Amino acid sequence: MKANKTEIYFWIIMIVTLVFGLLLFNLRIDEGGDDSTYICRAMDVVSSGTYPTFQGPLYPWFLAIFVAIWGPNLIVLKLTSLVCVLGGHYVFYKVARKKMNTSHLLVVLGLMSINSLYLFFSSQTYSESLYALVQYAFLGLLLRLEGKAEEKLSVKQVLLVILPVALCIVCGYLIRTVGAFWVVVAIVYLCLRKYYKVAFVLLGTTIVMLGLWVGVKTAVWGEAKGQSQIEQLTRVHPYEVEKGQETIGGYFVRFAENSEKYLSKHMLRIAGFKPVNSRETSALGTILLYVVFLYGAFCAYKKENRVVLLCAILAATMMGVTFFALQTLWDQYRLIIPYVLASYVVLIYGLYQLFLLMGEKIAKIAIGAVVCLSALLSFSQTIQKIDLMQLRTNLNGNMLYGYTPDWYNYLGMCQAIATELPEDAFVACRKPNMARIYAGGKKFHGIYNFQTEDPDELLNALKERGVTHIILASLRRDPLYPGQGVINTIHRYMHFIVQKYPTAFYEIASMGDENNEPAYLYAINYDAPAIETKD
Repeated sequence: MKANKTEIYFWIIMIVTLVFGLLLFNLRIDEGGDDSTYICRAMDVVSSGTYPTFQGPLYPWFLAIFVAIWGPNLIVLKLTSLVCVLGGHYVFYKVARKKMNTSHLLVVLGLMSINSLYLFFSSQTYSESLYALVQYAFLGLLLRLEGKAEEKLSVKQVLLVILPVALCIVCGYLIRTVGAFWVVVAIVYLCLRKYYKVAFVLLGTTIVMLGLWVGVKTAVWGEAKGQSQIEQLTRVHPYEVEKGQETIGGYFVRFAENSEKYLSKHMLRIAGFKPVNSRETSALGTILLYVVFLYGAFCAYKKENRVVLLCAILAATMMGVTFFALQTLWDQYRLIIPYVLASYVVLIYGLYQLFLLMGEKIAKIAIGAVVCLSALLSFSQTIQKIDLMQLRTNLNGNMLYGYTPDWYNYLGMCQAIATELPEDAFVACRKPNMARIYAGGKKFHGIYNFQTEDPDELLNALKERGVTHIILASLRRDPLYPGQGVINTIHRYMHFIVQKYPTAFYEIASMGDENNEPAYLYAINYDAPAIETKD
């Protein structure tokens, strides 16, 4: 394909990505909760310079730039994700356009441009969009490093090229902890290309830069406090400490189960070959995807297709770490979204190489049919996802429009609390960061789990934190099925207290009727133990 035509097609794809990104633009905070957490941490950075703990700090710092200028404006913050998605496509195109088949490259970018599940993250304040942008820069800088190594430059000259790669790895780690494994991607790739000395120097440089960062962090913010993400991941259950630590065998069970969930369910949903809400998994589908992927990686290695090989190493390493590390209960497709584009590169290449075994003509027809089918199915799903009425209503100020009744009532209660309760009221709830966003920045106390059933300890824990009220919501355990129970952490918390002290809580407000997944606001009576003991 001629260079000028390639450029034209690329910019058409960029325009399509922008158009669908805007048509699918979602102004609501996602029910998952992490996006509101990032915003709240950015607000804390601006207000008090607090170090963002638990997850990577770089994304909250990134958002803090915009919070400092425009405040926690959801439109502005969400638009940054759309810019990052577009920037990521641009960077990947520049990285790969002269190093892989241009039709292959444009097909992959084109499929991403019309995919609603992928473009969902172009209007969410999750770290995926920024992480992917930096990731593609890392791939480009790594390929540039390889090119300089081929020129047999001096150690000093090579080091100058290595520093940006190492910096990207550190940035990846600071966005998402798993980004530290980019160094593994780089080492494996360079060793396969037989640049052992360069790989060794890159590893050493990355370690030094990470060490420097730890030193700066400790000097400015001190030692990290609180639970770490790694500590949570090493448990059998992330929230139930009593179940103990995961075993080696347990990690392999995680890998097998997560492979089936993320590949045979989520990857096929993203590709359009399964309905958006499908929950079906398939061991056979998982195996077939592994076979196609591994064959593509093998062919890329044998034929020295550097971009496909690097994408294969990236996707295999990062998704492999994810499958081993994560408890199977998470099951969130966003965890593999940054690696979908790289996976598409390898899978399409692998399929084409398999079809080539039957002849070049058949291969072109077959791969064309698969790509067109995926594009049509994805496009159809995307068109169905567009809701201009919801977007317009949200833009007009009704930020709760579009939520299911459980979330509508819960967040409506949070909005009311911001105006109806005294400023010194401190409310406990299950989703404190979402509550804070919709309550105009008012802080809430989060109850995610508890380690005792003793009513006195539970009540004292609230008292020590200065909690005055508590929200009892009807948040669905399964968002798609309202009749399959609610997230009952707070229900259980209150139940253990009420069993001993029936007057410890009294209802002061409600949102929604009994048949419409209501939310209740209770005040806490800390005098109940003394009164009831006296009686």
